[in-house]
Amino acid sequence: MRLPSFVPDALTALVLLGGTAWVGLALALTGAGPEGAHLLRASGALAVAAVALVVWRRFGSRLGAVAWVLAVCGGLHVWAYSQAPSTERDWAPDLVRVARADVEGPRVTIHDVRDFRYRSTTDWDASWYTATYDARELTGAWFIVEPFSGFYGAAHTMVSFGFSDGRYLVFSVEVRREKGETFSAVGGLFRQFELVYVVGDERDLVQLRSNHRHDEVYLYPVTASKERISDFFLDMVARMNALHAKPEFYNSLTNNCTTNLVSHFEKVSALKVPYDHRTLLPAFSDALAYELGLIETDAPLDVVRARHRINPRALAAANQPDFSQRIRQAEARAVDSAP
Repeated sequence: MRLPSFVPDALTALVLLGGTAWVGLALALTGAGPEGAHLLRASGALAVAAVALVVWRRFGSRLGAVAWVLAVCGGLHVWAYSQAPSTERDWAPDLVRVARADVEGPRVTIHDVRDFRYRSTTDWDASWYTATYDARELTGAWFIVEPFSGFYGAAHTMVSFGFSDGRYLVFSVEVRREKGETFSAVGGLFRQFELVYVVGDERDLVQLRSNHRHDEVYLYPVTASKERISDFFLDMVARMNALHAKPEFYNSLTNNCTTNLVSHFEKVSALKVPYDHRTLLPAFSDALAYELGLIETDAPLDVVRARHRINPRALAAANQPDFSQRIRQAEARAVDSAP
């Protein structure tokens, strides 16, 4: 069957349009910092498009035009991956210090655990501390999901670990912003941000999101054995230390908060987590966890979600010493009402 005559032209135009758009974004965003996108550099995409149009329309070579754009894309890909991540930048005040650990078997001493107290998202009292944890004293892990208000499917995910002495420790995989820099999911595709494991107190990392950003926050107990949870904790500590020694770039699709948590889980369990829209759109990651039996499945998902939405309890427990215990009151009620 012969294709209509306009189809080759339409396909060529689509490839050239997509390729030059990618060239523009790569030139604008790769290596961009607080100063923002490099718009002058991005104008080079216009020259790429002009050459492609001349090759196609003047010399009549669709293949030549496509080959030119793809060659430029390939060259820019090589250039982008020549950019090296760094631990030495003018970091945002909340990310000046990052956690690292000394590990002696199951005993882990973590330095620079973040413990800020917030009056607003831009006004806080900064504090970090050093503490020792014993993986043998772990009592559980909690999967935290923070859907972003107004952004369909977007969310931040974290993991919190509880210990027998009543302490809780949160691991949050984030971009390490420079001073004055803001996060961009598109920029995260072009090596704009380093990746960092922020480790902190729940009154910092959870309360910031529930009480000050006013995003919905869900705190799900993880269904796993104590041995699995211990392995999960130690694997996250090892990854944190590895990033401290050798930094990596964040990637909005392949190296983000959820993909890192999935990687940790798969390393310490026999379960393979499918890569589907619920990992690309982590606001629905709790649905995937529910389907895999990683969180409670004793009720329909909407009931489980309502049970573990912590916002009213977090507001009531603001800055209280027993914040972590009070935001888990629904878990205690669920256990008490179990047959």
